[in-house]
Amino acid sequence: MTSDISVSLTGDKDVLWKSCFEMDHEMMITVPGRRIFPLLEYEIKGLDPLKIYSMSAHFELVDEMKYRFVGGNWTQSPSTEEKADPRIIFHRNGPQLGQNWMDQPLSFDQIRITNRKSNERVNGPSFILILLQVHLFTQHRYIPVLTIYEGDQIVHISKIDYTSFITVTAYHGNELNQFKTNTNPYATGSRQDRRQKREAESSSLSAKRMKKVSEPSTSDSPVPIFPFLPVLPCILPQQHFLRQYQFLSLMGIPLQQQPMDMNQFFSTLHITPPITPEASSQVESSPVNDEQVEPTIDI
Repeated sequence: MTSDISVSLTGDKDVLWKSCFEMDHEMMITVPGRRIFPLLEYEIKGLDPLKIYSMSAHFELVDEMKYRFVGGNWTQSPSTEEKADPRIIFHRNGPQLGQNWMDQPLSFDQIRITNRKSNERVNGPSFILILLQVHLFTQHRYIPVLTIYEGDQIVHISKIDYTSFITVTAYHGNELNQFKTNTNPYATGSRQDRRQKREAESSSLSAKRMKKVSEPSTSDSPVPIFPFLPVLPCILPQQHFLRQYQFLSLMGIPLQQQPMDMNQFFSTLHITPPITPEASSQVESSPVNDEQVEPTIDI
């Protein structure tokens, strides 16, 4: 171990962690995975600027106890969960010069904690980051651990006492719940002002949609109005209205606003028009041949 190396939290994160610790820090944990808040953001000093280092983080059980919130207080009982080695997450920047690690804060914002063991094997993309699920038992106390490597050798291990927390699926301390709601930029769902803003935006959007639907069309292109076209059932289907228009134009039938003579239309197509009471007198019947035909006899 190198004694010259020192690790601390960045200024604003240090204040947040201390405040949460004073309120019996509870950390929300879910099946899909939830980010750590406050963020684990470290400042590192004392590294050799020209040596290569790697960084990792994991969560270590503080004790072998299970915590329950009873009557407004936390009670303890022996944990019966089957423990395994914690999952170690290496920082996504990989091996870097000591000077690079010391020039900027070190954060593990890609970590999500889950209470389902199988989710540790599920990694999903989120824009630039790859989210890494870490399984923790509910109602247990954990502490984050930062480990610094030089090559494959561990040169420093950091545990900051006031970063320990109890994993829960729902907050028990109202003061802590309100504090995290007010300070966590991702916990906007329970803020009254945020809810009112979303409701106002939703109402405005609905009003705009209704106005758009009720407004008449302002298109500059006029809707074409075709003259009256006689419809011939089963020959010129109505759904092919434009084809019917072109067909009549090719046949030389004048297109007019007033209904045309149906007999004229059918005669143009060389089709016998239907018989109507007015036109029945105009239909001539072909004479019937009444001559008798002598039968032929086959011999």
